[in-house]
Formats: sequence, structure tokens, C-alpha cells
Amino acid sequence: MSATTESSAESLVVDYDYETGSVKEHKTRMSARDFMLSSETGIYTAMRTVCGGERVFLLDDHLQRLGNSHRMVLPKDMARRDDPEYWRQVLCPLLRRGIDGFRADCPGEAKITVLAGAREARLHFTCLNTHEGACWVRFVTGVKRNTPEAKDIQWVHARESLEQLLVPPVNEVVLTEGEQRFYEGISSNFFAVRRIQNSDVRPEYLNYQLVSAPRDCVLLGTVMKLVLRICDRDGIQVVYDQTVDWPRWTGAFVSSTSRWVLPIESIVTGHGDSLQNHRLDASDPLVVHLRESVRNMAAESSTKV
Repeated sequence: MSATTESSAESLVVDYDYETGSVKEHKTRMSARDFMLSSETGIYTAMRTVCGGERVFLLDDHLQRLGNSHRMVLPKDMARRDDPEYWRQVLCPLLRRGIDGFRADCPGEAKITVLAGAREARLHFTCLNTHEGACWVRFVTGVKRNTPEAKDIQWVHARESLEQLLVPPVNEVVLTEGEQRFYEGISSNFFAVRRIQNSDVRPEYLNYQLVSAPRDCVLLGTVMKLVLRICDRDGIQVVYDQTVDWPRWTGAFVSSTSRWVLPIESIVTGHGDSLQNHRLDASDPLVVHLRESVRNMAAESSTKV
């Protein structure tokens, strides 16, 4: 199970040929996951709409991600596809076309998956059904990205076996090192929260620290960057400490474009007959503050296309 459930209704695919500029579209029942797995090479990013499909959340961050990932993964070319402005010119008309074409099938918000290869860009539009409650995650050791800073489609294939662990109520798999150090989720960033010792100030959330893996060993997700900007704005302490610290952790959450900030109520560790369940407070004051802040900033952090 993921934080979002894709509708069984038809999805829309829009294809763009770099060389000719031709655009084709067709309906499909392929899920976003299967759409990504249908490509062997390339880069990707997953967007979402807000404001009833009128705007795309954190569009500039996604364009920057495509430029950076293209530079690291795909062959160099003369078209400057490592430039975010190239992607703005290409994608904005395709996004508008896809959103308008899909609106009859999806009156709410849409999830948009962008695949960029050496010869074409492909966009997949499907309905976005958000997870409103708290979730469970599973800690898994021994696996991590080779190039966490790039959105390489090879990672989608590499994580396929880990997705088998996404059995309700588990919502996400978090990569760890010996279950002693954490990295990130297979499709999200992971954060823990701990209380600051001997702190008693107002508002209550300032008595807590946000705990994150260092930026250089995870993909700096679009929502992760927004969370860190909120912390800077609100004077919230951020500690880059990968140590798994059950006694001190009071709360935790995963963040992604589709999840925004999704509180965690339980973390499962171990394997086989030795599974352990670590309970956390899904209503932790800092988790709640960050979740509400991201939601409140959705419109101002989006772009009309």
C-alpha cells in the first residue's frame, strides 16, 4: 500500500518527441508504478496538482530535479536538457494539455509522473487519493541508493523487491544500515522527532528537534526542502543524525509529493519471527505543525500552468 491509491479509472499518457516536437496522447489502465517500470533507462519525477488541478505543486523544484538528474544519468546533448528552463518550455504546455484532457475522468487532484529518456518525454496522469491518517513504516537493512541525488529509473527497478513489503498497514519501506542508522524511504524522505531536554517554551513544537539523515546521503525531495524551509522560518532546530534512537524519538513522519507530511504511528523492525513494533505519537506537536504548515503553503508553493 502506498500513501496514495490510484483510481481504477483510466489514466492518460502524453508523449513528446524531442526532435520533431510531435505530441501524442492515449488512455491507459496502467498504474503510475507500472508506467515507470515500462522504461528501462531514463530519469523521472512525480508531481501533483493543487487548487483543483489549476496549479502544480513545487514545479520549479521538479524542473531543477530533471535538469540535475539528466546531467548525472543521461548522455550529454546539444539541447541543454540539463537546464531547468528547457524543461519549463517543454513540460508546461504538456502539463496543461494533460490536466485539461484528464479532468473529466479526475475532477479532483492529479498525480503526474514524468519520464524523460534520450529521445522522448512521457507524462502519466492519474487520480490522486491522499492518505489522511497516520501510517506504519518498515525498516529494512542492507539496501541503499548508489546515486541518491539522481532520480534514475534504475532505482525504480531496484526497489521493486522492497515494494513487496508494502502490505497494509505498512505504507513505506525505510532504508537502514544494520537498523542502527537510517537513510530514506524508497519513495520518500524519513524524519524523526525528539524532545529537547529541559526545554519548556511556547509554542509547544519549539520544544522538539527535527532529526534527518544528512543531505548528501539521501535524495533531497521537494517536500523535504519545503519542510527545511519551514524549520528555518519558524526557528525549529534541525539535527542531521542518522542514529536510530528509540528512547528519544517521540514522533516521526515520511514526506513526498503525494504524501506531503504523513505522520508515523508505528515502525516495524526485524524479520521473520523476530519482528518488533515501535510505537510513536502520530500527534507529536512538531509533526502536526509541519504537516499543517506544508498544507497551508500548498497554493503559494505551486505554479499555474
